Order: sequence, then structure tokens, then C-alpha cells
Amino acid sequence: MTVDYIYFTMDTIKTSELTRQVMKRAISFQKKKYRNIESAILIEGLLPLEEAIKSNYVIEEVYYNPFLLNKPGVREMLIGLQTKDQSACYEINGSELKQISTEVNPQGIVAVAKQRDYQAEDLKGNLLVLDQLQDPGNVGTLFRIAHWFGLGGLILMKGTVDVHNPKVIRSSMGSFFHMPFIYSDDLPESLIANRTLLLSKAHSEISIQDMKPKELSPFLLVIGNEARGIDLGFDDLPHRDITLPALGGAESLNAAVAGAAILSKLLY
Repeated sequence: MTVDYIYFTMDTIKTSELTRQVMKRAISFQKKKYRNIESAILIEGLLPLEEAIKSNYVIEEVYYNPFLLNKPGVREMLIGLQTKDQSACYEINGSELKQISTEVNPQGIVAVAKQRDYQAEDLKGNLLVLDQLQDPGNVGTLFRIAHWFGLGGLILMKGTVDVHNPKVIRSSMGSFFHMPFIYSDDLPESLIANRTLLLSKAHSEISIQDMKPKELSPFLLVIGNEARGIDLGFDDLPHRDITLPALGGAESLNAAVAGAAILSKLLY
């Protein structure tokens, strides 16, 4: 999209014209099809936007409600984006923001960033493998968990929800922008070599308490779909089953909770 930028001084935000075409394009990024066509990410809220900026994602557009300019640092952030990325800034009202955002109660700012491509060699150390996880909230939380535990990246197996889903981005609380990831139909040989493949299974007879975590690192920890578990194809690879012993009567844990609990045992 071509935008006619207005020249500005370093202490002034200059806004671009919010046309019907601009609105239509921004709204379209709620859908995977249009995000992929333009390699776009829809970022909702100040915190995720700040984390994207810290990670040097290219911010192409910002749509903001003027009340946010009363918050410390917001004006300077927008001016910085106009200087660094030549970001187009659009001042919009609450009604317009609700059309662009996927949130029920938008936080006053939505941005469009450029997607980033990673390769297998960008993933280092301990890794998290997400197998057919469909809930975007769970996937976003697992990005946040991986970031918290200092993992070196994530592998998203076929059938896992699109990680550029706005709910994934929101649920990650900005951690998405700090974690390299790749999509894969099969685990890359280069990432399996010299790593222990750990399959998280709810009813395995092998408890994590019976293992020596330091001997398992570096590892690939596979978290599977809560209803279907891990794809049986993983059992054909050299691996170790791993489970958390249930101390109560719950049938299972959701994927994000299980991932956090297992990583706490493996890394502390």
C-alpha cells in the first residue's frame, strides 16, 4: 500500500488519512488468508506492540485512539516509529477501533507489523514442539512459557493453529516477538540430533520424578493436543515418554499448564 507521508518535526505525530480503503485493509487482517497474502501481523494493545518494537519487528501501520497520548511514552513511541520504520499513523475513534480489533474491548491501539521468517538453524538449545494444538490461547501461552523458561524456540507441527492469529499474539503477552519458531510436517533431522526427544503423555508409567533432568538436556519437549494426545508417529523416533504424576482425581491438564509444570521440573 502506498501512503503519502507528511513531514513532521521530532516532537509531532503526523497522521495519515484514514480512508475507507485503509480501514477495509486493516480489518482484513483479522483473517488468516489476508495476513498471509501480505505477510502481516495484527498487534492489539500497548504491551505486545512495545515488545514487537524491542525485537525490531517492522511496524508498518499504527491505529490509535488519541486518549492514549496522555499515557507516558506513547507519543514518543509513535514518533520513533515514524522515524525508524516510516510507520503510517492513523488517529481513530472507539467505533473504528472496534472494527479493526478482534478484542471485545480494544485497548486503544492496534498495529500492523511484518511477519518474520525463521529457519531451523535459528532454533537453539531446549525446544518446545507443539503437536496439533488448536486453541490459540493455549498456543500463545506456550510462547510465553517458552520465553519464561529460556527456551531457544518452538516447532509447530502440522495441524497447529496459525501462530499469527491475533489471540495467539495477545495470549503470549508479547513473548511471541522474542521466540523464533518454524512450521514443520516432520521434525528436522538437524534439530533431533544431539537432543533428547521427550513425549509428554498424560498416562505414561514413567514419571518425571524418576528421571534425572540434567541428563535429558538439551531436549525437544513435545506437547500434544489435549483431546487426542501426541501423534503416534513420534513413537517411531528415539524418545523418552514423560508424565506428571496426578496427585488428585483430575483426568488431565490443558496443554499450557502441562507444559509449564514439566518445564519447571526439567529446568529447576
